Amino acid sequence: MHYNERMEKQDIDASGVKVDGLEMSYFGSAPSVQHWSFELPRSGRLCIFGMHNQGKTALLRALAGLEEYRGSIRVGGKEVRDIPVKETPIAFSFDFGSLIPRKTALQNIVRPLELRKADEGYVRTRLAYVTRLFDIEDLLNAKVKDLTPAQCAKVLLARIFVRECELYLVDDVFSGMGYTSRREAFDAFVTAVGRTDATVIYATDRMYEARMFGGKIAVVYGGIPQQIDEYYKLYSDPGSLSVVRSIDDYVGVIGATLKTGENGWTVNAFGHDVKAPEPISDTYANKRVLCCVYPEFAVATADPEGEWTADRSISTKSGRLVRFIRDDGIVYVKNADIALGARASVRVFGVGNMFDRISEFKINKEREQ
Repeated sequence: MHYNERMEKQDIDASGVKVDGLEMSYFGSAPSVQHWSFELPRSGRLCIFGMHNQGKTALLRALAGLEEYRGSIRVGGKEVRDIPVKETPIAFSFDFGSLIPRKTALQNIVRPLELRKADEGYVRTRLAYVTRLFDIEDLLNAKVKDLTPAQCAKVLLARIFVRECELYLVDDVFSGMGYTSRREAFDAFVTAVGRTDATVIYATDRMYEARMFGGKIAVVYGGIPQQIDEYYKLYSDPGSLSVVRSIDDYVGVIGATLKTGENGWTVNAFGHDVKAPEPISDTYANKRVLCCVYPEFAVATADPEGEWTADRSISTKSGRLVRFIRDDGIVYVKNADIALGARASVRVFGVGNMFDRISEFKINKEREQ
């Protein structure tokens, strides 16, 4: 059965994860995590994506029941706060610091089972399972301090999955690794996740990992979920400006006045009227909004009296981009032949999604398919 078909056939309340109105604060301060509500069936996948200090780890700790929280977290039909610690069906990862360097990989992997006083036969069965899962049979007798970063990551993941759980929470265990080692360890992780029927939630600050992980992606900013959707939906119909910035580093944003008239909706972009998407409410007429500008929708010409300044040059797979800035906008232009630091005039002849200037949430209707 295909993965998506399995998801549709599962009873979420009986065997998956259901989060409703989750909030969590540290030491009575402002909420570190708030407004989280989502459902995952057994074998569901969710990637929490966000930059550093945006609440990813705080969210995972709350889901694991390691922090007091408001709202509801149900795993396998049971409220997490009501499950005794020794019976919790949740495994939560820590970083490499939780491995004991002087002990062997085998000793580190089976430690969670030994702490729960599992019988010897069960330990052997689970050890055989995870060593095959992560292809580390030849590392079991090596001490952790002698392993490469990628091997350490595999040992850490094996220790997480050695327990039979309904929910696995994996923080960014690959942090600090070089690209090659990180990719090797991450690929092994994705392969292993594809072979388990449990629900897995992974947190990362790398969008390519979020795409490869499978399932839905939750973009988090300031502890608040900006959007929870498949990747293609995040790209084609972003719910907030934070989502746009997460998906594409080279999308410009300008401030413009939204107007309506005989020719439909337009924005006045630096003296020129440009066709705009229809807003969700007419109340935005004649108001300043934020508009996305893609590189193909802008041109620049050298102009000593221009209001834009070329401040950065970026090489991409599709060519060179030059970033132009002014007080109320940032625009990227393809192959602009203008020296950095020089003044320029920029003409915008198309805009994408529009956003409220205060909340930064999307205000235009979805495009017709």
